[in-house]
Amino acid sequence: MVTSGAIYHALRALTIPVDIRNICVLLAPAFSGLTAFAAYLLTNEMTTSPSAGLLAAAFMGITPGYISRSVAGSYDNEAIAIFLLVFTFFLWIKALKLGSILWASLCALFYGYMVASWGGYAFITNMLPVHALVLVATGRYSTRLYVSYTTWYALGTVAAMNIPFVGFLPIKTSEHMPAL
Repeated sequence: MVTSGAIYHALRALTIPVDIRNICVLLAPAFSGLTAFAAYLLTNEMTTSPSAGLLAAAFMGITPGYISRSVAGSYDNEAIAIFLLVFTFFLWIKALKLGSILWASLCALFYGYMVASWGGYAFITNMLPVHALVLVATGRYSTRLYVSYTTWYALGTVAAMNIPFVGFLPIKTSEHMPAL
């Protein structure tokens, strides 16, 4: 995975002697910790309750389905993908609340990373437009939604199309059409 290589080269540039195998073994537990933190951020952003965020992080830490994907030595793309999924949703909520191009751009950047790391990226591709549609249908349309969605869609689609195995699928296939 590119993430392992990037971490390896970053640590070597900092003159920290590390074996690539150690990085591969510890990658899933490290990202599971980041996932718990992302769950805290997402829940805290939605509820403005730090205690609810701590509960979400704790539940993320004890979920059996996630524990099986985040043990040491489990070198699979799902450990990174679940973190990216939760963190992308956090960035989406943050972008909606602030109407900020910066947060929407960060959301698109992490969405692009999700596209590169896992084939289940279509879940985000469909969930964000459904959320935007529900907001419009319930009369909660605002310029913040417009700025967030158009920034995410434009930059996210370009990011997805730059992944070699995805190519032009975001503008050709039916699973990507709800985003239009």
